[in-house]
Amino acid sequence: MTGIGKRSGKRLESQRGLPAGRGQAGFTLLEVMIALSILVVTFVVLLGLLNRDILQHQEARYLTRATLLAQQKISEVEMADFPALGILSGTFPEPDETFDWAQTVLSTPFDYAREVRMDVGWKDGEHRNSVALVTFVMEEK
Repeated sequence: MTGIGKRSGKRLESQRGLPAGRGQAGFTLLEVMIALSILVVTFVVLLGLLNRDILQHQEARYLTRATLLAQQKISEVEMADFPALGILSGTFPEPDETFDWAQTVLSTPFDYAREVRMDVGWKDGEHRNSVALVTFVMEEK
């Protein structure tokens, strides 16, 4: 078996200037910079999502409060006498002074029924938002 030698399977690192039996330890500067840039991008995205979440939470609070106020005004109309045709509007007392309301009473094909539309609105920055509820009120005989 001349010419064929047995390979030991060990690789001598001394050819590259490293001690034999030891591999490369640590990270290169490029790897660290790439990892840091990924972290920075991730944190920026998460911060943007947090800000968006805060705005959506505030919008949901206003929407929920406006809906409850509109239901309250509708209940007042239902408990009062048969409403006259026309438009009424106003504001809410503290702590709901941010909101205003407009009540529109319309006729229906039946003399004993009225359509009542209640709009509760609020201003959010430059935008105006509102919630509208519609119900029908019947005259008691």
